[in-house]
Amino acid sequence: MRYFYMTNKKPIAYMKMHRDILVIEDDEDDRDILQEIFKDLGYKNKLVFFIDSTAALAYIRKPEIEPFIIISDINMPKLGGFELRNIILEEELLIDKDIPYIFISNAQDDYSIKQANKLSIQGYIHKGTDYNKYKEKIRSLIDYWKENINNFSSKSG
Repeated sequence: MRYFYMTNKKPIAYMKMHRDILVIEDDEDDRDILQEIFKDLGYKNKLVFFIDSTAALAYIRKPEIEPFIIISDINMPKLGGFELRNIILEEELLIDKDIPYIFISNAQDDYSIKQANKLSIQGYIHKGTDYNKYKEKIRSLIDYWKENINNFSSKSG
């Protein structure tokens, strides 16, 4: 394990994995399901939900906001997930925050998957209809990033 500068007697590496998880999802039922999944999994990270990706963008543009991970739907009104990810990749302040970006979607078509991969994402999860499978996908995702967050840089693509 790599160690980093100490802040409040805890390594920064420890602190980064415990930061907020941002979830951008416009569908109320899908938000409720994710809320239940995270409750079941027992992670200590605070969940910050946004129903509007433009509000999420304004939030993450604040210099003091450095979330652990962003989980975003693709199809949303005003500003879709692809467009939001593209903005993040184009703004130096945002790309320098090194926030893993994960898409969650019901879309499984080739176009959506190829488009997502062009945007240097760190994961793509199909929501599906099986709660337990979805929960296991979320568990795998969060556990992976808790283990590997300190080796991640947005600039490495």
